[in-house]
Amino acid sequence: MKSALVAICIVSMFLSLGCSTSSTSEIRPADIAGKTDPRQRAQIHTERAAEYYKLGRLAIALEAIKQAINAEPKHAPAHNMLALIYMELGENDKAEAAFEQATKFAPNDSDVLNNYGWFICQRLDAKRSLVYFERALKNPLYTTPERALYNAGVCAKRTNDLTAAQNYFTQSLKRNSQFAPSQFELAELAFVQMRFKDADSLFSRFTGMVREHDSASLLLGAKIARAMGDRNAEANYLSQLKRRFPDSTQARDASLR
Repeated sequence: MKSALVAICIVSMFLSLGCSTSSTSEIRPADIAGKTDPRQRAQIHTERAAEYYKLGRLAIALEAIKQAINAEPKHAPAHNMLALIYMELGENDKAEAAFEQATKFAPNDSDVLNNYGWFICQRLDAKRSLVYFERALKNPLYTTPERALYNAGVCAKRTNDLTAAQNYFTQSLKRNSQFAPSQFELAELAFVQMRFKDADSLFSRFTGMVREHDSASLLLGAKIARAMGDRNAEANYLSQLKRRFPDSTQARDASLR
C-alpha cells in the first residue's frame, strides 16, 4: 500500500498543469507554430511532457519539457515538471536544481511546494520537508490540501513523530473524508500503537473507501484480524494476499509468520 499510495500522490501532483489524459498523440512543432505567445507555447510543451511522464516515456517527456523552458525560461510549471522527471530518473541534483527554479518563479505555488517537500523527504531530510508542506497549506486556494497533509504525515512518521503524523492524517481526512491513503495510515498507526479496536474501526472505514485491497492493506487487515481474535477474517485476508500477490514482500512476510 505504501508504495502505491506514494505513486498516487506523485501522479496527482502535476494535474494542475492542465494535462489531458484523453489523448497521448505527440504534438508536432507544426501544431504550435501559430502560438506566438512564449508562455502559451511553454504550457503546451509542459502538458505534453506531463502526458509522457504518466506513460513512463521519460526521454520524450524530458525533451518536451526542455522545449517548454526554452520557450519561456521563467515558466514555473515547466521547472516543476522537469524536477519530477529528474526525480523519476534518479538524478537528484538536477531535480533539486529544477525545484529551486520552480520555487523561485512561483514561491507560493502549493503544488510546487508540495512536490519539493516530497522530494526533500524522500532524498534528503524528512524533518526539513515539513516546512514546505506547511507553506503549501497556507494558500487558501489550494485545491488538494489533503495530499500535502498526507505527505506531511508520511514524512513525520519517518522522523518517528507519530503524534504529528496522526494529526496530519486526521487533518487530511477533515479536508477530504474519502481520502483513503490517510485513512490507511491512521489504521496502521493505531495497530502499531496496539490500539487494536481503533485499528479495526479505522481499517473498516478504509475498506469502504477502496474498490479492492492491495498487498499491504491485505497484510494489515490480517494483522488486525489476528489481534482481534477473528481467525476467519485473518485467513480470508491471507488467502487473498497469497492468491493475488504471491510474489509480493507482504506475501513473503506473511509466510514467515
